[in-house]
Amino acid sequence: MNAYALFALARRNIKVFLKDKANVFFSLLAPLIVLALYALFLGRVQTDGILAALAEAGVTGGESAVRAFCDSWMLAGSVSCACITVPLCACGIMVTDRTRGISADLRIAPLSGWVPPAAYFLSVVAAGLAIGAIVLAVCFVWLAAAGAWFLTAADVFGCIGTLLLSVLSSSALLVFVVGFIRSQGAFTGLNIIFGTVVGFLIGAYMPISYFPQGVQYFTLFIPGSYTAGLFRNFMMGGALDNIAETLSPVFAESLRAEFSLTFDFFGAELGMPAMALVLAACTVLFAAAFAVAAYLRRRYGG
Repeated sequence: MNAYALFALARRNIKVFLKDKANVFFSLLAPLIVLALYALFLGRVQTDGILAALAEAGVTGGESAVRAFCDSWMLAGSVSCACITVPLCACGIMVTDRTRGISADLRIAPLSGWVPPAAYFLSVVAAGLAIGAIVLAVCFVWLAAAGAWFLTAADVFGCIGTLLLSVLSSSALLVFVVGFIRSQGAFTGLNIIFGTVVGFLIGAYMPISYFPQGVQYFTLFIPGSYTAGLFRNFMMGGALDNIAETLSPVFAESLRAEFSLTFDFFGAELGMPAMALVLAACTVLFAAAFAVAAYLRRRYGG
């Protein structure tokens, strides 16, 4: 009975989310902004800047290799944004149900108390994975069509695994936060603000290394930064190796640091295993916090 109710509620939540075409569009607004800015001017600026730095180092040519590297950086930022903004918009059903009294009806329904919160979480994860997978597929097509495909099979599966882990982490954090929002206006405000700044905070518009040191340290406490870090390693690693082989290995190593393929956590270098561990820990922590908060709300009528 509980399993069927869980599946039915989760399916209903997904249908409500997908039915609102405007909400689906706004969930993809941040990735679309990244793509638009890159296509309009960021791509040219990044490519010209790297080529100029290479020229100063006495290395000429290599525009195609540099362009492939910059394309990979931009697409990693786009899919990273989608892993955050799509789950956030999918959380809107929680606020809508609360304002319409549906949540109160579910509390008195003959269901186990854990079923409605679990259904919200599962629907948010499912929406994030479905739309995130589409965005990731578009990124793969872009790289292949632009002649910037340097990914191995391991990189592709690494991107898929990162998508899964990132959506789980973002969903756990966001359902916990949105669980405290009581009005549609407050949620809309959160959505607008978060969707605007998330690209900056995870380094989708410009590398985190360009920020002041205090801001760089602040980004280390944002789980989405580690999502972007993992996607960069998988999507940019091959293009970076190509620069090392065809242009300059020393310059390639400097690009690795500048474009945040690793993080300097107060003097300690964080690589891919540490990034994945942070996301896994955030998933467990915030999923547990959401479960506790949902239990307290049900028990005390919050």
